Amino acid sequence: MPRLRILATATTFPRWKGDSSSSFVFDLENRLGKMHDITVLAPHHPGAKKNERMGALEVRRFAYFKPESLEKLCYGGGIIPNMGKSMLARLQLPLLVLAEFFSASGLIREKDAQIIHAHWMLPQGMVGALLKGFTKKPLIITIHGSDLFPIQNVFLKKLQGFAARKADIITVNSEATGNELLRRFPHVREKVRIIPMGVDTSLFRPRRSRKPKSLRGKKIIIFVGRLSDQKGVQYLVEAMPSILSREKDALLFIIGEGPHRKELEALADSYGMGHAVRFLGGLPQEKVAMYHGMCDVFVLPALANRTGTEALGLALLEAMASGCAVVGTDVGGIPSAVSHGKTGILVRQKNADDLAASITALLKNRKKASALGRRASSFISRNYSWEQIAKKFDRAYRDVAS
Repeated sequence: MPRLRILATATTFPRWKGDSSSSFVFDLENRLGKMHDITVLAPHHPGAKKNERMGALEVRRFAYFKPESLEKLCYGGGIIPNMGKSMLARLQLPLLVLAEFFSASGLIREKDAQIIHAHWMLPQGMVGALLKGFTKKPLIITIHGSDLFPIQNVFLKKLQGFAARKADIITVNSEATGNELLRRFPHVREKVRIIPMGVDTSLFRPRRSRKPKSLRGKKIIIFVGRLSDQKGVQYLVEAMPSILSREKDALLFIIGEGPHRKELEALADSYGMGHAVRFLGGLPQEKVAMYHGMCDVFVLPALANRTGTEALGLALLEAMASGCAVVGTDVGGIPSAVSHGKTGILVRQKNADDLAASITALLKNRKKASALGRRASSFISRNYSWEQIAKKFDRAYRDVAS
């Protein structure tokens, strides 16, 4: 089949090899890059190259502020949290949109791109819609959730609606995301396809990592993700005293960075849990996979609140693929992956007691935890492997190009 020329745009993309920033856009486009000629356009970050090859992709990064050392809007906690804590970041938003528009416009001409694939509805989808008006190139918008659920501003919703109207195909990562999109913009129903992000099942697979001597005999609980209010990690920390009263050898490893790290560290200290709650920071995927091999229970205590909800939970899917027993809250897209009592355990959000009871029950019942992990791994390999997901996006590319 003929190779297509694609311009993919994103605001979250690995800045360099081994970057702990979310890599799912790279993981997807790199697989598609074996079938198509793909150029990825992403914001620059101090220390990142502006032009390089990463795997099968050509990567271009555009500066959006001078001096570039003061670029504050993207990466780290993400655009919305960064704007919340920095006036400079808020001032940089219109500059980012303008810089992305002109950079993308130039790349479409340079590469003779046939398709625009915008990851995130805002700002990429909006910029893509404007570019479509000028270039007549078909537009695919992929919604990841953080670009939909938390957006309540009337003006920003109008921009979302504009992008949705102009798109040829809109992919959403879960049924929950699709339902929210159609609640806002019911006229786009025929354009919507549910295609989640995938899991590298060659990396995240059932295995048992050898625990270092200091961890032997310990029961390991793991959270992986951005340390933001919406992830609900505060309730997991609050659950630890109750867990420790019943499982004195329990340890909680929190993997990830974000704006709430200091607050969570202070919360753990206030409960006298500093010895049992360890903050490991952001880690490359290979190390995350290693920790999954030591994991007794993985927990995603996400919330549905004013900042949005968990549209899917890729870290949860990776833990399931690794054969971990998982506990998740029954919000957003989590129930689409976790079938209560079959592939994991669902609990109420904002409830430390529920978390403690479910986690402790799995720590005490290794047989049940192992059975949940086996079924979870099988479910992910059947439904969420990158090979399957890439085929679905390839079909979308070929559909809009035909």
